[in-house]
Amino acid sequence: MFLIEIACPRGALTDDDRRDLAGEVCRLLVGAEEGVAEETMSRARAMMHVGFRELDCWTTGDGPWIPGNAPPLWVTITVPEAWRAEMSLTTIGMVRRGVRRLDRSHGWQRPEGHLWINLVGVIDGSIGMDGKPGTADDVVGQMTAAYRAKNDAPSADSADLPEGVTIDPMCGMHVRLGGSALTLEHEGRTMGFCAKSCRAAYARQHGLSAPA
Repeated sequence: MFLIEIACPRGALTDDDRRDLAGEVCRLLVGAEEGVAEETMSRARAMMHVGFRELDCWTTGDGPWIPGNAPPLWVTITVPEAWRAEMSLTTIGMVRRGVRRLDRSHGWQRPEGHLWINLVGVIDGSIGMDGKPGTADDVVGQMTAAYRAKNDAPSADSADLPEGVTIDPMCGMHVRLGGSALTLEHEGRTMGFCAKSCRAAYARQHGLSAPA
């Protein structure tokens, strides 16, 4: 779940600019990756939305924005609150990369303070996926349902994986076990997870206690 709204001064971006920036942000955040189940990524792409909002009379403390200069951008990314802290660094960095590509295409030199990328978390019970109040676990469940239905959480023993790598039983991502890995012990197996959200959803599904 990524709901991304990009605000800019009216007329600052062309249709091609908006299309290219939205496409680049989507590619960076939910593009195909090695070691990621396509069933999960397909759902993730369907659950990601990017839109633009043009604002009139955009003014900073130094005065109105001047057409022809790099337009200030104000990006709001809405995610479940349970994901926010873990995702902030990488997500903000990826969106920044997309904006820098746009700037390079125009030869814009963006002044400091003219790009804001803010992650906003929605608490459980206030996440309205498909118009129904839900939780972060519900979002993970929806995103990974097709993968889990097809694979029934396969054992790492039955998969052709490198040594020390297992499969996240929620989403199908390849996870390297080690000191910093996110894991749970379940039925005598060490389960590896790509993110705290997958681990928390799996733990609650199976009545396990996940680390805070």
